[in-house]
Amino acid sequence: MAPYHRISDPWSYEQEEEDHYGPGYEVGSYTKDYNDGPYDGESDLNVNSNPEGKPRILLMGLRRSGKSSIQKVVFHKMSPNETLFLESTNKIVKDEISNSSFVQFQIWDFPGQVDFFDSNFDCEMIFGGCGALVFVIDAQDDYIDALMKLNLTVTRAYKVNPNIRFEVFIHKVDGLSDDHKIEAQRDIHQRANDELMEEGFDSVNLSFYLTSIYDHSSYKKTLLQTFITDSNEALDLKLVCELSDVQNDETTFKPEMSHQIFGENESIFGYQNLKISLYYTAGKLNTYLGMTYKAEVNPKQFDGAIADDVMGAISAKLPPGYMTNLDDFVATLNKEQTFKPFGDLLSTYSINKGSATERHFQLYSCTIEETGFRSYHERLQTFLLWYVDAASFIDVDDDRWRFYLIFEKYPCDGGHRYAICGYATVYLYFAYPNKTRPRISQFLVLPPFQRLGLGAELLNVIYRSFLKDSNILDITVEDPSDEFTRLRDFVDAQNCKKLPSFSKEKLHQGFTAEMVDEAQRDLKINKKQARRVYEILRFQATNLSDLEEYRAYRLDVKRRLNIPYQKEASDYKKLQKALNAEELRSTLSTSTKEQRIENLEKQYQTIENEYRHTLERLAASQ
Repeated sequence: MAPYHRISDPWSYEQEEEDHYGPGYEVGSYTKDYNDGPYDGESDLNVNSNPEGKPRILLMGLRRSGKSSIQKVVFHKMSPNETLFLESTNKIVKDEISNSSFVQFQIWDFPGQVDFFDSNFDCEMIFGGCGALVFVIDAQDDYIDALMKLNLTVTRAYKVNPNIRFEVFIHKVDGLSDDHKIEAQRDIHQRANDELMEEGFDSVNLSFYLTSIYDHSSYKKTLLQTFITDSNEALDLKLVCELSDVQNDETTFKPEMSHQIFGENESIFGYQNLKISLYYTAGKLNTYLGMTYKAEVNPKQFDGAIADDVMGAISAKLPPGYMTNLDDFVATLNKEQTFKPFGDLLSTYSINKGSATERHFQLYSCTIEETGFRSYHERLQTFLLWYVDAASFIDVDDDRWRFYLIFEKYPCDGGHRYAICGYATVYLYFAYPNKTRPRISQFLVLPPFQRLGLGAELLNVIYRSFLKDSNILDITVEDPSDEFTRLRDFVDAQNCKKLPSFSKEKLHQGFTAEMVDEAQRDLKINKKQARRVYEILRFQATNLSDLEEYRAYRLDVKRRLNIPYQKEASDYKKLQKALNAEELRSTLSTSTKEQRIENLEKQYQTIENEYRHTLERLAASQ
């Protein structure tokens, strides 16, 4: 049976009904004439009856769609049968829900005949402070006009306030068959979204619900949804160089992920208009954590639902010493002038040389024994939670860790200060019998400094720090992300192009031991990565217009991709000798020749696309 929702009375108030509404609000105001009378809500359209800026939910739809019935059943404990005698609304009915200090919001019930083009209708005032807009459609009626009004309503509201949640109640479905309910929802959903897309509003998200005042409540669910926030959108990160950065939105950057703090859905429950501030001073990384919101969910009103502990969730990952008072945080900016980077200066890097936008960067290496670096690293590594999937804090007491840091050296107050741009950690693994194999573990360039070439510069600095050490076998990477794989391909291809064994002539002769030895000896690149770089550079050297040359390249790559299938075939032959047919089928699943060919082609196309991106970056860097 198709699910639908009853608009029922979800709350029991301890106070008398009139105690819930402040002075100046018209509650349950209806015309004396049952028929549709002239709209006389002009005074309601111009008066700012929400001086405290409380969250507002708008209830809209054509006349007799059931808007007032929903409101009466939910907020006035009216029996569904009594709603049959309600008269049409001819003015905005405003219910202020304020029975606690935690949740205070308003429900505005609009008459069906409201005209958005009326000069008295103040769209900015009405839609600007709105948290959600519920549009009610009578599923038992011809809903063509309702869809036209829905489109007009949504487009007008979205232009004023793109953050509104739009909820569409396909109402009065209790009188429809299950098939009719499903068809009505499908048809309304499709028509409404198609019309929005045709008008260029494809980014608008509408949620649809089958509802009835005679069955399960969806109205309460809609209200609760206004207390759900995207945690990635709610969090503002800053690296503060000077006082003006605190209020400057241009210095704010967002996390790429937040599931490691707020769960897989990356959402926070319990607040409306939630903003979380996680600020760091650019050099010392002194930390401020704060949050603001317009309203918090009331457990008494929503069946015991309580707000998430936002401050607790984040502060559990922060080292001691973070501040929750913004004035205290701002006061620490005076100490930034004394900050100096940790460790040994390995390299300098500049962009936009000779121009007004010239910038200078310095790259350092250090160990955990560097004075003051242990506590600094504790603050620095908290960035990983927002940008590195499956991030974990390392055991810095192990003396085989090495740290690489990027700082921008920028002018300030007649001198220079430093801002952290990113960092990497490398662990020195043992390689039998007497070698060391460094492994890059963590690698991060912060968003304000991305696309400046700093990632490539940092990786090259790490490489160069090990090149002259004969005890180093090669350099590996721990579980690289797609982004790091692309960066590594670019840097390694750029470096290998200079090696004699990777010349254009030798690339066409195939992958050789000479390439492996030279890449490992001169660049500390391991065999697996050397093969990948060979394929990238051979693709660059291949004339794609020459069908035979292009075919030879594809076969060369596919022979490597086919190795796992060859092993699978070898294992199958061995098992054939040891197992009967039934045991063989239950033990090993093998691919057919056709499946293998299809999979190889898909793998190849994926790899070729990756290589093309690398070559485009190589070309742009020349």
